[in-house]
Amino acid sequence: MSLHIVLLLDTDTSKRLCSPDNLNGYIINDRFHFLKKSGAGTYGLIYLVLDKRTGAQYAAKMNPGMHIRTRELNLSAVKKDGELCPFPREIVIHLKVHTHPNGDLFGQIIDEQIFRCPPIYQNKELLMKNCMLQLIQAISFCAKNGVYHCDMKPENVMVTYDPNYRRRTEDLDHRTLTVEEIVDYAELRVSLIDFGLSMTSSLICCNACRGLRFYMAPERIVNFNTNRLAKSLADMNEFPDNPDATNELNQKLFPTLPGDIWSLGVFINISCSRNPWPIANINDLHEAFSNYMLSDRLIIRTILPILQQFSQLLDLIFVLKPKNRISLLELQEQVFKCHFFHDPVEVKIST
Repeated sequence: MSLHIVLLLDTDTSKRLCSPDNLNGYIINDRFHFLKKSGAGTYGLIYLVLDKRTGAQYAAKMNPGMHIRTRELNLSAVKKDGELCPFPREIVIHLKVHTHPNGDLFGQIIDEQIFRCPPIYQNKELLMKNCMLQLIQAISFCAKNGVYHCDMKPENVMVTYDPNYRRRTEDLDHRTLTVEEIVDYAELRVSLIDFGLSMTSSLICCNACRGLRFYMAPERIVNFNTNRLAKSLADMNEFPDNPDATNELNQKLFPTLPGDIWSLGVFINISCSRNPWPIANINDLHEAFSNYMLSDRLIIRTILPILQQFSQLLDLIFVLKPKNRISLLELQEQVFKCHFFHDPVEVKIST
């Protein structure tokens, strides 16, 4: 629900809408009572609303949107095209939704810490691979069907997890398992949601900024075609021209999928319960990201408590040029083979 729609629904035109940050107590048409703010998302606020007529309670998402001038609220188009027609009988809509009692992946990583402290009878590396392989498969499925999420973050991954689930004893040694055997939905199932920023184009404009900054690829944060440093590191001649370009700002097109792959790389740090950097901005010359990209790839092992194989996997994902990032198929294979929590010991044979 938009704040502007609140005004349009309310027949009392003498009332002034209070601040969107505090709608507590606001009542629409003596019926819908805003009880309290119950949450906040990236693009709006969530309010608990009581229907005084039926006693039912609802969650209303309030999107501030752009400021609309008073003269734009007269609904002239509606008046011109016809009156709203009442229906002769009540309309009943049945909405079927999936429930996820374990909430989202963010809560499982930070609050429950299931990848750091799972039950002793569950293998945490196997549990982590189960999650990551499912996410890779989800992004692969979307891409094969021409959909690119563009807003990958743990809050957009719902989780169903059974802490009491036990794999067969012989399966706990995951070195003997295949990818198909590691993915076990009875143990853990993840579901990708919120496609509000998704795209159906395999190419995205070089000035596009989509997603949450913690998980955004560097080409979504800085315009590579106009930034001097980025332009010197990435050969822009490798990227196709935008046929609808009006100037240098939107002249080039980048592949869309590598942006989701970059976000998956940040996801892989779920075992650490932290992000490698606050934002992948190549312009921040004194920050961890630019140091990692420009001078010292090993710095990531001082930022995150990870081992060599884990670090090498991230190096294949965190590549500045989107075309040079690891493919989803290769990423699946690398996650499958990677030792996240211990580096293999090389045995030297003395003669």
